[in-house]
Amino acid sequence: MRFTYLLLLTLILSISCQKNDNHLYLKNSPTKKKKSIEVGDAKYDGPEKYMYYHAAVKHGDIDVEKPSRFKSYKPDYKRVELEKALNRLNSARYSRSNNSLNPTFSTYAQDNATFIERGPFNAPGRTRALIVDAGDATKNTWIAGSVGGGVWKTTDGGTTWTNISNDMDNIAISWLGQSKSNPDVLYAATGENWIGSLGDITGAGVYKSTNGGGNWVNVSTQDSEGYVDSKFSNVSRLLVDPDNSDIVVISTVGGGGSYIFKTTDGGNSWTQTATGLSRIQQIIAAPSDFNIQYAAVNGIGVLKSVDAGSSWTNPGGIGLGGTVSYDNEDGILGGGGGGNFARLELAVSHQNPDIVYAGIDGNAASYLKVSYDGGVVWNQLNNDDNTTDDWLYPQGWFDNTITVNPFNDSIVYYAGRDASKATVLPDAGVNFSGSTTTVTLDNISSHMNLVNIWGGSALGSGTEWQDNSDNPDLIDVEVRFGPGKRQKAYRFSVPEGSTSGVPHNQYTYEGTVEVPFEVWNISADPEEQITVSFRDNKNDGEFNLEAELGESREYIFPQNLPYDESMNQADIIGDGTPGNTLSVYGQLHKSLFLIWPYLADGIAWAPENITESTIKIEVVDANYKTLKKSVEYMTNQYDNGGAFDINENVHVDHHNLGTIVDSEVDSTFKIYLTTDGGIYYTISDKDPGVEDDHFHRAGVISDIMFGPGGGYNTTQFYGADKVAGFDQYIAGAQDNGTFVSPRDENASLTTNYAHPIGGDGFEVIAHFTDPDKMFGGYQGNNFYFSHDAGASWTYVGNALSGNGPFINRASTSYQNPDVLYTVSSAGVDKSSDFGISWNPTSIGGTWGNSFWSGADVEVSLANPRYVYAGGVMSNNADIFVSKDWGATFDPVTRFANMGTITGLYSHPTEDSTAYILFGMAGEAKIIETKDLGQTWNDLSGFHLNVSGKSSNGFPDVTVYSLLVMPHNTDIIWAGTEIGLFESTDRGQSWHKVVGDLPNVTIWDMKIKDQGQVVFATHGRGIWTATLDDLKDFVPNPTTIPPVMLEGYQTDNKDIYEISAKVDLKSAYDSLSIKANGVFRATYFDTENPGERDYLFEVDDKGDFEVQAIGYANGVSYPSNVINIAVNPILNARTEYSTNFSDLVGDEFYLDRFRIGIQGGFDGRQLHTEHPYESGVSAGYTDGYSVHAMLNIPIIVTDFTPSIRFNEIVIVEPGEPGSSFGDFNYWDYVIVEASKDGQNWKALIDGYDSDADPAWRAAYNSNVFGSPDLLRDRQINFKPHFNEGDTVKVRFRMFSDDLTVAWGWMVDDLYIQMETPVIQGIEFTKIDENISIFPNPSKGEFKIQFSDTWKGDIDLEIIDIFGRPIYDDKLNNNDGSSSHDVDISSSNDGLYLIQLIQGEKKAMFKLVKE
Repeated sequence: MRFTYLLLLTLILSISCQKNDNHLYLKNSPTKKKKSIEVGDAKYDGPEKYMYYHAAVKHGDIDVEKPSRFKSYKPDYKRVELEKALNRLNSARYSRSNNSLNPTFSTYAQDNATFIERGPFNAPGRTRALIVDAGDATKNTWIAGSVGGGVWKTTDGGTTWTNISNDMDNIAISWLGQSKSNPDVLYAATGENWIGSLGDITGAGVYKSTNGGGNWVNVSTQDSEGYVDSKFSNVSRLLVDPDNSDIVVISTVGGGGSYIFKTTDGGNSWTQTATGLSRIQQIIAAPSDFNIQYAAVNGIGVLKSVDAGSSWTNPGGIGLGGTVSYDNEDGILGGGGGGNFARLELAVSHQNPDIVYAGIDGNAASYLKVSYDGGVVWNQLNNDDNTTDDWLYPQGWFDNTITVNPFNDSIVYYAGRDASKATVLPDAGVNFSGSTTTVTLDNISSHMNLVNIWGGSALGSGTEWQDNSDNPDLIDVEVRFGPGKRQKAYRFSVPEGSTSGVPHNQYTYEGTVEVPFEVWNISADPEEQITVSFRDNKNDGEFNLEAELGESREYIFPQNLPYDESMNQADIIGDGTPGNTLSVYGQLHKSLFLIWPYLADGIAWAPENITESTIKIEVVDANYKTLKKSVEYMTNQYDNGGAFDINENVHVDHHNLGTIVDSEVDSTFKIYLTTDGGIYYTISDKDPGVEDDHFHRAGVISDIMFGPGGGYNTTQFYGADKVAGFDQYIAGAQDNGTFVSPRDENASLTTNYAHPIGGDGFEVIAHFTDPDKMFGGYQGNNFYFSHDAGASWTYVGNALSGNGPFINRASTSYQNPDVLYTVSSAGVDKSSDFGISWNPTSIGGTWGNSFWSGADVEVSLANPRYVYAGGVMSNNADIFVSKDWGATFDPVTRFANMGTITGLYSHPTEDSTAYILFGMAGEAKIIETKDLGQTWNDLSGFHLNVSGKSSNGFPDVTVYSLLVMPHNTDIIWAGTEIGLFESTDRGQSWHKVVGDLPNVTIWDMKIKDQGQVVFATHGRGIWTATLDDLKDFVPNPTTIPPVMLEGYQTDNKDIYEISAKVDLKSAYDSLSIKANGVFRATYFDTENPGERDYLFEVDDKGDFEVQAIGYANGVSYPSNVINIAVNPILNARTEYSTNFSDLVGDEFYLDRFRIGIQGGFDGRQLHTEHPYESGVSAGYTDGYSVHAMLNIPIIVTDFTPSIRFNEIVIVEPGEPGSSFGDFNYWDYVIVEASKDGQNWKALIDGYDSDADPAWRAAYNSNVFGSPDLLRDRQINFKPHFNEGDTVKVRFRMFSDDLTVAWGWMVDDLYIQMETPVIQGIEFTKIDENISIFPNPSKGEFKIQFSDTWKGDIDLEIIDIFGRPIYDDKLNNNDGSSSHDVDISSSNDGLYLIQLIQGEKKAMFKLVKE
């Protein structure tokens, strides 16, 4: 089991490290770990889960790796759809004939709703962009870009913030830029889809403001339909020339590739200057020279420009490994030298543009490297003890940033989940020498891309190249394209249908053909044209390229042979006959490289029109070093090697490190750091960041992570709710957990929220009528509830079935708000007491196909009898409905072969009406049923429209939330990823809601009291809309089931009687109670709601499932089920003892314990199973308990020790240093007592095998319990109970999910009495010629002597307490005899048989059962 320990520890740290300012108490440390999302062979962790979810709802299928059945959204779809919606709104609002207001058009929300921003003031969201305004000499004006919340500005150094992007139609800001020459001109890059392979928030290219952010326009290249060019869809970085605000360089990911563009006219036109073989995730200019720029290419290395981004070359060590051998098996362009790596980030010295640092995510490692020659040679920086610090693991693909000290080139700051400072030590380092192969591409991307280039032995498998190349000399090669560039080439075919991995002996010579390029040896002086062969993949007699790289396998083989137009080189063609065997391996003869090109996107293959371009491959000698560094830790949320008290206020997941110079004279500066939790910055100092309390947020130094944030309200919320009777709100946020506003404050933009729960927060619920009840949690159904207004929170994730979704879902109703539902891989879980206890309902059929990390559950707002659940509606997956309060579920009728859903919603007054929401392009977004899922109708106007466009004005974007106004059900609001849309005619037409509410994704909407609708936005925090029409809102009246609150066995000794407390939620005609399916009693005092106590009789002892059923108007309303154990009522005693062999049957209630014999022991004992079951084996996901309860009540006296027994405990011990109550204290045993049989108090802390060294040794050796392991245990009732209290005692064992052991055994139990001492008996060695059988027996047995103890023998039998039971004189005069003994009338138990003859004495144990 311990493979889970580190994951569990990470989980706990992610919660505990996120401190909150009111010290809210979390009960029950969670034991659920944050699980990966696994779909087929794909596995998603960390931020990938969030990205996976967003990909899946648009893909329409749970498996996003397979081709989608649906159209893809265009990269700029959100901006275009928003513009269309605003244009439609303006057209509908005014009459075309006279441009006057159209009286038939209704904008209900705009005319009636008051939108209010509710904060949190202290919960900024993920931020990547920050610049210091060049127009402010004080350097206190900063401009920040949130990836989901737009552009913001502060003029007081971060203390307060103002949004300056309200007119932007895409607010997914990835980077910002500004020119010193004209500070009023700002550029904003959008889109975060350049981060991971799944993508994230899609952007819309580049926006520009010419008035300091007052207004913004999109300056990206657009196509004929008005969409931003797909290549611009996600801009990873943006550079602005400090001397000319019209010169901008950007790096982008989109359109099937990655690119660098440059504009010299302020964005009016753009020129593509580079194409990446992988994602270009960063471009950076040298602070001292804008002309010198570097680009970081994921998994490839570094490109360099010396002309301000107009052209790009490989500076040398593109693979960052020090050397990239020309025969590197990964290819010259793919890694090499330093092992595999992924994302890298670069930082350039402020003084010397040739000094460049790289922070490299090595997948399973992290590397810090430095180049002192502009990227030609890269030197490894190890720690001073020659180790490396893995600061980027496990998500350097997501968190990676680096910057250089502005005054010292030898100091660099880098961060992943935490931030560190490294100083290059004055050490000569270890020198290495070698060569590095460089590739320079000049204008190649105008017509083709390269998959890779391989050299030497990497051209083939095994020794193919070595055996057939004739060992060519290594030269520098240039392949030249352009007008007039032609030469003949040897053409080789491969078997039809071949793809990769074709052995070179299957290449067949087919003759010669002219190709549209030339190949030159540029090492020669003068340069010399050389021979070339190529693979004609389709054997069509021509060299031609295709856009699909898998089909375009026209490999080019430059060969170190002078070009001969006669094309008669026998070593290549043999006898010159096509197909002859002498030409086998001809393409390898003197071959230097294999170049794999494919056609550029959007380009038709036209050899005659190829522009001037070259591929240059050169070999450069290099010397590189392994240097050393010292490390100081600046933040430490993930125990990054430093002390725990180092700047704990800084949020994890860091994206942008930079510096702000305050004094060139004093060399003082600040460091800023953008994170998933907003922006932090240090004090101004010569050495900032390395001391605790160096980091601020919003001008405040504090150990509290969620201190004031200056109103930078950019958190991405998934769920929000309002507390009844107060302007108090609870909300769950991406990356930032769950927040609750103060009750004594009307929440507003300036309200600081408490932060009780960490992780990724999702769905939250505030009880509709009880302001003290709240519910929230983090991913994977790790839920908590509070019943005391948030003062404490109790974890209940362990009580839920199956695996929870990444996006937690929960639902409740207005009429019965104590009842909660959640959804899991097993089905639906239901709580009738607002989270305290849970009952699962499994769902069969296609549930396994319907459940995924976006599955939802929805209780009808009109009638909680109806509950919907599911995650996919397709040909092999269903949405399910329950018509009996979640007891059973059946599939609804399928509307169409749809796909993944985004949500389930219901109608406030029509109990048969429900809605399913979707996010696929060109498909229905909202479907409605009015008959519990038998039929469906598309309200969004997409279904069956061939154009893929809506017929009623609904935007072609993902929709996440929906509500119907209860006072006027023609009004429907839909929360989309471009803001709020409204229909005032029940979905026949839709329009955009404009006003104060931002154009941001709206994940959640709820109608609550005081006329408020609560919004959770994904990037702009929590909002409300107040409507006068809702101030008198009363939920739809309906009858709801009663609730079984508790039950227990009464003290009635004459009958088996149960008392049940039932909460009558409605008025009923009558109420009946069932126990184990049998009706036991019916009551008629049920006309008034409220709590009632009901007595009823059962016919025997045992375990009972008890349920109440209310009846109203002929309809039954069944309650939840509670379990009650009924046992014989025995008289209370002041003392009790048993050896477990003397029991008659009713003394103990056993729940997966047993009383019986065990090999190696005499008599009977109390046992768990040996070995006991793990939680998983027993059908649990988070452990389980078993217990044995003494049915005889004990009256507490002053006798000590109160309880004494012998025991063996061999259970899985906790982790070293853990103690009872810690989450990693795995299995344990415990003794408890209770006055009412319901509420149990521990008489001693739980303990495990570590309680005794011999037990631990037995556990480690995996051995069974044996008599030599028995140990004495003494426990007292005090101080837990007082004299005179009457209590019951139980023994309980807890087993967690996995590892198990032998278990627990208890023997010789004495409660408030002395242990017996049998005196006056001396024992001799037992004579082997004396036999007693059978043993155990029912009381009748024989004593047999065989040639021993001649003469009379005294027989005495006593019980374990020394009381005489039987005596006799046995005649054994012959030395051999047999004697019958009968003690069957005595109680079962352990007895001692004593045989005495003169000085000889012997004792035997007998078990009677």
